[in-house]
Amino acid sequence: MARKGTVGPEGARRVNPAAAQGPRPTGGNAVEFLVDNEDAWGRLADAVGSARESVRCMLFMLDVPHVRMGFGEPVEGRPGAPWSVRLEERLAQAAANGAEVSVLLNHVLPVWSPANTSRQVERFFERYGKRCKAEVRIRRLRTPQAVPVHAKLFVIDGAVAFSIGSIFAQEYFDGTGHLVDDPRRGHLRWRSSVLAPTHDVSAVVRGPAVADVDAAFLLHWGHAGPADLPPAEPPGPAGTLQVQVTRTLHGARYRGLPEGETGIFESYRRALEQAEDFVYLENQYLTSVEVADAVAAALRGSERLQVIALLNARPDIPGYPQWQRDALERLFRRAGDAAERLGVFTAWSHQGRSVIRTHIHSKVAVADDAWATVGSANLDGLSQLASEHLARAPWPVRLGGRLIGAFGPGEARHARATEVNLSIADFDGTGAKTTNAQIGALRRRLWAEHLGVGAEELRERPAGGWLALWRERAEAKRRMLVEAPDRPVPCRVLPFPGDAGGFPGGTQDSAAYLRALGVDPGSLDVRKRLRSFSFATGAWQN
Repeated sequence: MARKGTVGPEGARRVNPAAAQGPRPTGGNAVEFLVDNEDAWGRLADAVGSARESVRCMLFMLDVPHVRMGFGEPVEGRPGAPWSVRLEERLAQAAANGAEVSVLLNHVLPVWSPANTSRQVERFFERYGKRCKAEVRIRRLRTPQAVPVHAKLFVIDGAVAFSIGSIFAQEYFDGTGHLVDDPRRGHLRWRSSVLAPTHDVSAVVRGPAVADVDAAFLLHWGHAGPADLPPAEPPGPAGTLQVQVTRTLHGARYRGLPEGETGIFESYRRALEQAEDFVYLENQYLTSVEVADAVAAALRGSERLQVIALLNARPDIPGYPQWQRDALERLFRRAGDAAERLGVFTAWSHQGRSVIRTHIHSKVAVADDAWATVGSANLDGLSQLASEHLARAPWPVRLGGRLIGAFGPGEARHARATEVNLSIADFDGTGAKTTNAQIGALRRRLWAEHLGVGAEELRERPAGGWLALWRERAEAKRRMLVEAPDRPVPCRVLPFPGDAGGFPGGTQDSAAYLRALGVDPGSLDVRKRLRSFSFATGAWQN
């Protein structure tokens, strides 16, 4: 069944999928996807250290001096983590090379929040400036913890922009193997919350879209102080991709934007409306009722569309485990008979008999290999339309939040974090094959990692659709955990218990999750948290 406003086989025109809010799409871009932080952090550190003109960045947090961006040698048995790379040192190196370095940091309120690292970053660069006579400009942006600047952006020499998925806390360092034990994740600190191997996706963009990333930085830089930095000149063409920088912005915070922006939600909604074959959602959370309803409507509006969601069984924010379960149950209920074309999965690391959940921190979506988005936006209200905490948290939390200004200025419907995504599609309707090829390559790379198959095996759609393959691989993983728990298989995904619509409570606990799938947790070493490794001593702490 063809959808309204989309093209059937005969080639009727598709609706332009661009969001109406924020910067317009630009052509002539090149985008590189960086899967997992062993790749992303190392590439970023190298680019920052080699800057010669400018580095502009805005950060959720930077846990100075505990974050290592990369490692030249193994760290076990080597006290002090020699040959490791630190972001603050690379920023200082750029300044010493003559680059103008400007860093915008959340100054999270209340100041004792674990996300507030502004003062320790300032102290480092104060000491560095006195010693080396090279200035790194630090500017605080006061943000309540409930509505922070969540995007992690870097614009280097006005020519290349990075969108980094993870916050800069060491526990987020990981390779594509997502080992149960990896000393490069360092020691667990009081700030640590994920406590599991972490999968993430970042992106590098070159071309005219770099100026739109820079504009997002300048919007916040000017909100935190004088607007004293000139906008970057749009770079010339660097590739063939069409990119739209989509944003979520708090209402009543930024000059000229009284309603803020919800362009990321609009981008998702339009992509869902047009999808005909499959939609893949890889995200840290799915708690947004509006997103759930958009997915359900897309399924009901098609006889063929399949939706695959890779989520976390244990969201790490208070309230989110129940809200995600509510959103998923609502999604299955509203999808009706089409719910059979919806699958929800989680990711796991397995070595020997040791099993630990793999935390999905990425914010990626792909539709029909024709549209993709990568960035910082979760599928929760805070990243899309308005924070659930104002509507769903217990009334003492809501009242206390209002009294201390935890949700920022303006009305409840304006309470949003700052998010920035890169959306890629054929925005002018020309059907550019290069766009589809790049998006398809991203999907195959991600699925090869999760499903344990070769990327080339993921080119041709199976007869039963992609969801059938995911279900087959997840069931094989579950069966091996039952029959041979000490023999890990390459596939890393398991089905969400009860994904026919009734999601059991308590399955955010790993042992309860496995038990709900018929796996005996007693036959496995089910880890609840990472082991802690000390860079100072070069040894494991537990």
